[in-house]
Amino acid sequence: MNTLVSQITRAFRHRDFRLLWTGAFLSFIGSWIQIVGQGFLVYQLTHSEAKLALVSFVGSLPYFVMGPLPGALVDHFNKKTLLVITQVLLGGAAIFLAAAAYYNFIQYWMIVITALVVGCVGAFEVPTRQSAVGTVVPPEDLSAAIPLNALTFNLARLLGPAVGGFVLAKIGVDACYLLNGISFLALVFAALAIRADLRATKKEPQPMKDILLGGMRYTFQERPLRTLFLLELCVSMCGIFYITQMPAIADKIFHLGPQGLANCYTAMGVGTVSSLLLVAATSERGFRAMVLRCDMSLMAVGLLALSFTHNQWTGYAILAVLGFCGVAHFNITNTMFQLLSPIALRGRVLSMHVWALSGLGPFGVMFFGWLASRTSLAMSLQVGACCMAIGAAAAWGSRRGLESV
Repeated sequence: MNTLVSQITRAFRHRDFRLLWTGAFLSFIGSWIQIVGQGFLVYQLTHSEAKLALVSFVGSLPYFVMGPLPGALVDHFNKKTLLVITQVLLGGAAIFLAAAAYYNFIQYWMIVITALVVGCVGAFEVPTRQSAVGTVVPPEDLSAAIPLNALTFNLARLLGPAVGGFVLAKIGVDACYLLNGISFLALVFAALAIRADLRATKKEPQPMKDILLGGMRYTFQERPLRTLFLLELCVSMCGIFYITQMPAIADKIFHLGPQGLANCYTAMGVGTVSSLLLVAATSERGFRAMVLRCDMSLMAVGLLALSFTHNQWTGYAILAVLGFCGVAHFNITNTMFQLLSPIALRGRVLSMHVWALSGLGPFGVMFFGWLASRTSLAMSLQVGACCMAIGAAAAWGSRRGLESV
């Protein structure tokens, strides 16, 4: 406990980090409120696992298409300006869907197109926000700040779904969208209040090819980063697709309504928050390689167990374990990508982490969504478990690739 308090104190003693953390936390509460409402709406409109997956896939397609480009641009522009612009655009998209739902003209294709627009903006917002942490926090406190920064999204996962389920049941999906749109103002105000210099550092002119491919080249040249990238790709493609299928899981496996769906997300949030607190408390202890291997193994077991259970309380426990493992993996990978990359390349190297998670991972989401619609949810979960078991075996067999982690 003392170690955890020490890590939190190290990160939160920096004013600008506190601003970023608070703004992101409030914004992510809104995001989780929308996730609950939109997932329920899409499933009610389509009753299709494949179409649930398609919304997620389309929203992540820009991450795949643009690859390291957003990270390269982040390194060359003022991060404060980019943060403000992206938050305004993301808020506007949510407000549009709120209006469409309120006036009852919302259709599935509108949700898909808006997801594409949000994905395009998010491809720039994520590396901007994450690399800003490395600017407002000195290197000696970065290993404590990164898991606490990730805690914003996952702590919001505890509160957002509960609020989202209540708002969805009592008011409607339009209110879920509206609350999310308003929540982006928190990061706008936080970005404007930051005192740190977030302008681009002056660099020697570089060929466009080097700007675009520098992060990719560095990632694959450095063995630890290459290993981390490949393991993260396995998890993002085969280990977390169940999140997009949560409305179908709640309905078909546990036979739950809107509040039960919110409880599923909240159960997963309990695991993710616990995971981040553990990672923050052990950030200096050198456990990272072991945690990566264990979490991939547990995810294989968890997906398999989820495919066989029909008891909602057992399901909540499994979702908590899956949430714990997934966030531990992505947080450690994020930390190592920042610590192992030079400052001049940090945005571009971080974009490779984002690309593995949000650019390539959705192809797995689409495949498993298609498989669930063609066979069953249980079968898709079992195939995912097998893939994760293979990835876990590779992680246990990789010694030199994880020796620096």
